[in-house]
Amino acid sequence: MGPQPRAEAAWQFFMSDKPLHLAVSLNKEIYFHGEPIPVTVTVTNNTEKTVKKIKAFVEQVANVVLYSSDYYVKPVAMEEAQEKVPPNSTLTKTLTLLPLLANNRERRGIALDGKIKHEDTNLASSTIIKEGIDRTVLGILVSYQIKVKLTVSGFLGELTSSEVATEVPFRLMHPQPEDPGQSCPFLAFFNYLLLADLLLMYF
Repeated sequence: MGPQPRAEAAWQFFMSDKPLHLAVSLNKEIYFHGEPIPVTVTVTNNTEKTVKKIKAFVEQVANVVLYSSDYYVKPVAMEEAQEKVPPNSTLTKTLTLLPLLANNRERRGIALDGKIKHEDTNLASSTIIKEGIDRTVLGILVSYQIKVKLTVSGFLGELTSSEVATEVPFRLMHPQPEDPGQSCPFLAFFNYLLLADLLLMYF
């Protein structure tokens, strides 16, 4: 198991001498399809403002490299903490996210491992590019990230509230086959949704 993915960020606000600090961590880098993802969030609020909302998302990032270099970022799971973080206080909270195709079937622009009419399909796995392979041959590169967004109060309430966020990348994969001799396609190529299918989902 590799190092635990982690990200930290800090923001300075007007009329506050000290910053708002956000730390986000995962317990591992690779998660399998259907596996819950616990996200540990620590908010250290040294400001005079209140953190009113804490939201965590799983975002799918699809980079269409076949004909352009467009990026499509789609949330595929979301959880929100019920707690607020008042001035000069700290909160540590674990939010559990579960990215599933079953919860995203009505959404357009989601990359899949196959066609949506197939019952056993799922969200596209993270792309792993082997050394020497041309990225454009794969057509679509898929990656995932956890995004944690804070909504911070303003002087005039909701009208002047602000949002800050940070991201932590991770991989969403199929489990390794039990037979070591069995081929494992995601190690060589991304099992991606055919480009025609992706275009149909967008248009």
